[in-house]
Amino acid sequence: VNALSHYTDWTIGHVHSGALGWVAMISIGSIYALIPWLYGKKEMHSVGLVNTHFWLATIGTVLYIASMWVAGISQGLMWRAVNDDGTLTYTFVESLKATYPYYVVRMIGGLVFLSGMFLMAYNVFKTMSSPAASGNTAAQPA
Repeated sequence: VNALSHYTDWTIGHVHSGALGWVAMISIGSIYALIPWLYGKKEMHSVGLVNTHFWLATIGTVLYIASMWVAGISQGLMWRAVNDDGTLTYTFVESLKATYPYYVVRMIGGLVFLSGMFLMAYNVFKTMSSPAASGNTAAQPA
């Protein structure tokens, strides 16, 4: 697998599956859990926006990483293809042209993920700026 995927976009997809699919999702979930508690609220301003953000982040991540995995495998196969005389079958530019549609899907996935982050920023701002629920006080420092 390493011989095929090394130096290709497959590696980018692999790294972003961890960065977006694990690290970002855990961080986002932590923020959604902590903000109401820190500001003395029962829950986020809009639970519906939290759910929408989850699905935008999930769909964006899947589009992003799947497109990079497919682009990387395509690159690896094209870069390994040789003619009978030992020359490369495809030029580097041809491999770039072949992966262009995957970059468009990658951009769409990134924009979908980013749109979810904008929803989160709005929801966090509204949660922090709304008055605390009666009888529920904000967290106090130890």
